Amino acid sequence: MMRSKGWLLAIIFVLFLYFCFSSINAIARSRSPRHNNDIVVQPNNPYRRLNTTLLTSALAHILAGYVANRTPDIDTPPLLVLYSCKQGNACGSLEERLTGITSAYVFSMLWDGAAFSVDMDAPFKFDWYFQSNPWYMSLRPGQVNRYLDDTDPAAILDVDTMTADELSTVNFMDKYRAEGVRILRCGRWDSWQSLLSNPSVKRYRDKYQLQQLSKSEGFWLVQQMLFRRPSDWLISHLASYKDLMGGELYYDPIVQRPLQSDNVLYRWLRVGVHLATSLDDEVDCIAGKVAYVCSRAQVMGKECHVFLSAPSKDIIHVLQNAIRKRGRNYPRFVIHAVSESYEFTPDSSMTAGSFPESDEQRAKMLYARPIMDWIILSRMDYLIGSYGDQFLQVAGWAAQVQTDLYYSGAGEECKIESMDTW
Repeated sequence: MMRSKGWLLAIIFVLFLYFCFSSINAIARSRSPRHNNDIVVQPNNPYRRLNTTLLTSALAHILAGYVANRTPDIDTPPLLVLYSCKQGNACGSLEERLTGITSAYVFSMLWDGAAFSVDMDAPFKFDWYFQSNPWYMSLRPGQVNRYLDDTDPAAILDVDTMTADELSTVNFMDKYRAEGVRILRCGRWDSWQSLLSNPSVKRYRDKYQLQQLSKSEGFWLVQQMLFRRPSDWLISHLASYKDLMGGELYYDPIVQRPLQSDNVLYRWLRVGVHLATSLDDEVDCIAGKVAYVCSRAQVMGKECHVFLSAPSKDIIHVLQNAIRKRGRNYPRFVIHAVSESYEFTPDSSMTAGSFPESDEQRAKMLYARPIMDWIILSRMDYLIGSYGDQFLQVAGWAAQVQTDLYYSGAGEECKIESMDTW
């Protein structure tokens, strides 16, 4: 009888301990922060629109097949295509120059044996800020200068504009060979897509898969080779924005890299905003869109990092305040901009002439901000701006990500739609 009571007391004691520990555990769980059941950590960028298979294949074909720029110093190519900006206002805005360089480069690829280079010093030199990658994808400035010095002036052709009609119809190979043209200089080019309907370039068009590409995809390809990699000078100024640019100032687009869980591409959603004016309706509408995108970042388990770009510090301050007001409910929310120590350069400055060599360092700093703005925008996961903003449009082409645009005077209080000029 005593033994039965002992077992009964032991069982009661064990049950008592079980219920005590269960209660303590339940209280601890109730006091710990709960994860939102809607949050799904998403390592990749769902807003990316890059056709990786097609573009990496086309890029690999160009890197292997377009070899004219490896011409040794002792030899000369049959044609040298120069994107040339030697006078103020000769080539337009930064974005017009980048699209013009794209068309000129495609033109040189579609000519058997033609080499390419950028010959720009008004208002800045291209190689101050960008370097080719690999280096042999364009001729070095020293080679270009030697060819210019050694070529008969009668064999150098200066063209104001390469029009879409000429690009689509003229057999330039036969024409320039017959005229003895060895160097072509032009700073304004219509879209490279006009070349695709030209029967004389069919062989190389198909070789590089260009007929399969959209306008923005062709731009993306040329960007990878000519102006995605910053110059060594510019890298030193972009170093403090490394995380915002994805953790690397440059990486090879063909090499597939494993994404580590501590990489900013895993942890951040990076939203780029470019605005040229500070109109109340426009600012408020765009700020609301930024807040919405940041709320989606929260659902994805990511921090939202917003990069602001504008031609004046006043616009940045107005936009910054509007975004903070709209996004005050989202704690994982950080706003960035290029330091105000870099000058805000008006668009009109692109019409300036070349600087003397003694002023090179001052000139580099003068134009650094718009270049840095554009490069950082081109690395974002999501872009927002206004309809008709070519600066943002070309950054979108380079980034190949979702790009939303505000439409003013659309008869609606706040109309934002996805960019369709791809």
